[in-house]
Amino acid sequence: MRSLKEETMYFIRRQFLQQVPAKSFQFVLPSVASIANTEREKYEIVCDLEVQHELYVELCESDNQFKRPPIDYIGAVVKKLVLLLEHLQVDIGDDIISYMLFAMANTKSHGYFKAPTTPQFGAVTYLLGEEINWDDEYITIQENRNVISGFGTTGYRTWEAALALGEYILSQRQTEHSEVDIVGKRILEVGAGTGFVSLLCGKLGAAKVFGTDGFEDIVLRLRRNIEDNKLGNVVETRVYKWGSSSADDAGHVLERESREADYKFTDPVDLILGADITFDAELCELLIKSLDIL
Repeated sequence: MRSLKEETMYFIRRQFLQQVPAKSFQFVLPSVASIANTEREKYEIVCDLEVQHELYVELCESDNQFKRPPIDYIGAVVKKLVLLLEHLQVDIGDDIISYMLFAMANTKSHGYFKAPTTPQFGAVTYLLGEEINWDDEYITIQENRNVISGFGTTGYRTWEAALALGEYILSQRQTEHSEVDIVGKRILEVGAGTGFVSLLCGKLGAAKVFGTDGFEDIVLRLRRNIEDNKLGNVVETRVYKWGSSSADDAGHVLERESREADYKFTDPVDLILGADITFDAELCELLIKSLDIL
């Protein structure tokens, strides 16, 4: 059983590795925030100078076991912490102040932000549930955290709905009569994107997982994430487009057969999963048709 301080550190660490946007980053457990009578009481743990030093080591030092977020992100989180502590009028650790100044001098966030013309990928780490030990299971994904749909697809980042589905799957392990039992099952994920849900199922005991998406580049990147997490023996990928190919296609026969193969999925599966599958209303009919066939 972790102490309140350990729970708070874990909560902060999890947000940090997941690169929760700095504007949404929290330094207090929701359960503590809901019962605190004053702001000082609410943030009592991070007001402690020893805890601040532990946070400095956790967020700022380079020997962390996980791949680190970019310096711009680290600096933004540290700056938010410093502003919070200044607001509370408490002593602030010198190492945290020094890192904030260092980050401000070494980031490209000055002036107006120019949107990238190509996706910018980096490692994001997801810890698998608060009940798991600090150094236990995790998933690392190469993804682009900076855009929504500026590059023709939303599949370059992990979205909150996928994380919510992952939390639900994790919670089912503690349930005597599970509604979603993935152990030993063959699972198909539609619209897999970065593959968080597929990778999670692979880690939690699925017999076989098929991570599918309609975009070839997304599938290629998903394969790399599978390799990085050493799940190639359980999780495999497919390009899978919803609906069916047109019978009126007059293209070359080999090219047509290749395209038609993208619309077919014949492997037996026990469970179909999907989260934030599409926001395109025109694709919904094709998705329903595919689910009906599957």
